[in-house]
Amino acid sequence: MADYENKASNMYFSTNFKATEKLRVFSTVSYYTAEGSLQEVLMPDVEARLDGDLENQDFDMENIPSYSDLDYEFLSFKLGFTYKLTDAVTWSADGDYVDLKDNQGYVYGIESGSYFMIRSGFKVDF
Repeated sequence: MADYENKASNMYFSTNFKATEKLRVFSTVSYYTAEGSLQEVLMPDVEARLDGDLENQDFDMENIPSYSDLDYEFLSFKLGFTYKLTDAVTWSADGDYVDLKDNQGYVYGIESGSYFMIRSGFKVDF
């Protein structure tokens, strides 16, 4: 058995402003960090417990703690609006910017990156 330790922090700020009867503006900023690690895995000697030849098997758990190291930061910005065109039709648009910084490569290596996305659409109430 091995213990897994995880530390996470999250900060979040959101605003929602009704500028006019028809226009609503909103924004969000969030920041998240996480760290996690697995302690050394101590496995019993399998060959001592079983009868038979196990030479073709690999029971080496030495690298598992290094695969479990997790350390990343996540920063997100969002800004958008909704505009009521009629009582039944609302137009909305918003943009997201997200930045992920991987401080410790997990099993697949460093996976840092960022993206910017713009969305727009109409909502029809009926």
